[in-house]
Amino acid sequence: MLPRRLRLGRAEFATATSGRRATSAHFSVTVRSGVQKGGVAAIISKKVAKKSVDRHLLKRRVLEVLRPYATPTRSIVVFARTGSPTLPFRTLRAELTELVARAIG
Repeated sequence: MLPRRLRLGRAEFATATSGRRATSAHFSVTVRSGVQKGGVAAIISKKVAKKSVDRHLLKRRVLEVLRPYATPTRSIVVFARTGSPTLPFRTLRAELTELVARAIG
């Protein structure tokens, strides 16, 4: 689990979603650098995964992949899309790594 200081709260969420965006078939990633309080957030709606167990599993996996990119001065928000809960972890990691690299620039 990420330390609390590297997780985005609701107050920082509004400013974090207005950054550079990269999308794929399963995820949409928004990255904003140079913020006062950065962190990482993963958004998985009920439309993507009906069961809370599936949503939490996907969230834990996404946050684990984003751990190396989490810094106090960078905000990363990941929105999951339909089909992402069924991805194997290896594929999920490759897709998110590529998206974050594209969004960071």
